Amino acid sequence: MDEHLHYKQIALLNRAHMGEVWRKVNDNEDLTEEEELLAEQMQAHPEYGEMWEKESLTDHPFDPSREENPFLHVSLHVMLERQIRSGDPPCVRQTVERLEALGEDPHEIRHAILRVLVQEIWEVMTRQRPFDLQHYCEEVEKI
Repeated sequence: MDEHLHYKQIALLNRAHMGEVWRKVNDNEDLTEEEELLAEQMQAHPEYGEMWEKESLTDHPFDPSREENPFLHVSLHVMLERQIRSGDPPCVRQTVERLEALGEDPHEIRHAILRVLVQEIWEVMTRQRPFDLQHYCEEVEKI
């Protein structure tokens, strides 16, 4: 199978899942723990509210040179929130707690850590190397 097609199918499934979670939120249906985390992150991004309300989330193409992909953005937030809540790796939760204690905005703290995470993911993908947890933590701790 063409690798690009595979990634596109995964992206469409992710969008469809987000649409279903948003529908469940609006219909006050019960959510799984994972769906609650996703819904929380979607709600934390009201700038994408119009997108979440669309009947089909799978139809909107994105031009990364002109706009941010809300599905990717929220998915990254979910990934980071899992790290924070699980304490794995510990450096992430410790950095969040340290910066929040200093009065920094919690959402902006997460964006700063996400920039480090995305850079590390980029390195993994472009250099085809394993995720460097030590480097990731060193960079997170510099924030």
